[in-house]
Amino acid sequence: MRLQLDILNIKDVQFADQTTIIDGVLYINRQELQEFLKEDKRLSRVDIELAHPGEKCRIIQVSDVVEPRAKKNGDVDFPGALGRQGMVGRGNTCVLRGTAVVMSEYRRDGDPPMQPGMPLHGGIIDMSGPGAKLSIYGKTHNVVLVPWPANEISLHDYRIALKIAGLKTAVYLAKAGKGLRPDEIEVYDLPPLSKIGKELEDLPKVAYIFQFISAQFETIPGYPILYGSSAERIAPTVLHPNEILDGAIITPYRTMDIDVFGLQNHSIIKELYQRHGKDLCFTGVVITVAHDNIQENERAATMAANLVKWVLDADGVILTKSGGGIPEVAMALTAQRCEILGVRTSVALTHYPADFSDAAFDSTILFNVPEIDAIVSLGTPHALITLPPVERIIGKPVTLHEGPPANGEIETRMRWVQGVFSQIGNSRLIAVRY
Repeated sequence: MRLQLDILNIKDVQFADQTTIIDGVLYINRQELQEFLKEDKRLSRVDIELAHPGEKCRIIQVSDVVEPRAKKNGDVDFPGALGRQGMVGRGNTCVLRGTAVVMSEYRRDGDPPMQPGMPLHGGIIDMSGPGAKLSIYGKTHNVVLVPWPANEISLHDYRIALKIAGLKTAVYLAKAGKGLRPDEIEVYDLPPLSKIGKELEDLPKVAYIFQFISAQFETIPGYPILYGSSAERIAPTVLHPNEILDGAIITPYRTMDIDVFGLQNHSIIKELYQRHGKDLCFTGVVITVAHDNIQENERAATMAANLVKWVLDADGVILTKSGGGIPEVAMALTAQRCEILGVRTSVALTHYPADFSDAAFDSTILFNVPEIDAIVSLGTPHALITLPPVERIIGKPVTLHEGPPANGEIETRMRWVQGVFSQIGNSRLIAVRY
């Protein structure tokens, strides 16, 4: 399967009378985009704002981020989520690199938090200061959507409409670049195992087990996740890595440190591609779920390990998780099953300690499995960061009964700053041992 990304490097984004791209500048007809998004009757109004790197601006109530992309030649974008089914992972996709569509949830007083323990201001993106330095979204030109729910619409239906609005905007913007010559081209071409050439036979075969959803959070009914359908109870299955890069999976509403932008630029998959044919042979991806009970996790672990060993013929496998405690234990159980079958494992994880003591930041892992002896730390998202005051706020702040205003100095945990930490390695941070 061959996927070609035709990349346009965007240097600036501005509102204009026509949506087009000229000399690296993305011009957006705001009114046209607003009317397009308001075709969804679950939304009564859609505010659209721009946020640029270096601006003293803060985006609040961030629920997800998407990179503007659109398939070429009539292929389907985000199949199942934006309409009819179709195949992704092959053909040509236009990418607007340097931009991002940010979804900011319209919060009403009394609405439950997006995630347990999340502050009232929700997820944050700062365009200047330390938050911008740490986050990948402090470096992108951001098109921010703040859709208002229609009267009497349920919170679940509104949150589905919010995600769909973000996906539709990403496609709408990228379509402006479909006829332009790309600045860069990236090709992801992984043939079936039966087509692996003799030159790769002596390289270690490596697969990836991607735990893409967790049942620790209640799934919104009807939420599009895998080819437009809910996926919280699916069995482990093989997915071509190109499908993940090209929109087959959409992040569920509640997910810890994984967003759609991260899936489109999945760092582990991209690095396995970069090393394919050099020091390893990338054989494919198994997607799996972290379930909420031991029986289901035992079943999923056995099935995922069998797929890696007997279908993908892997000598080694990388594993990541999608949340905190239950997903971490489920990942370890899967890794143990792989080791029993003779498939060497390496797990990568962020740490979610049970308490916030300094010792817990560095040492907490929720499993003790002798077979798992290669662990990559992706950091502790509970570390604190102080964000300085800003001049402009994008997003509807709820009434803050205590603490500083949304545009003031905020001390928060790094996990609430969007784009700082990632369960799948999409981060600007590295670990340093002193």
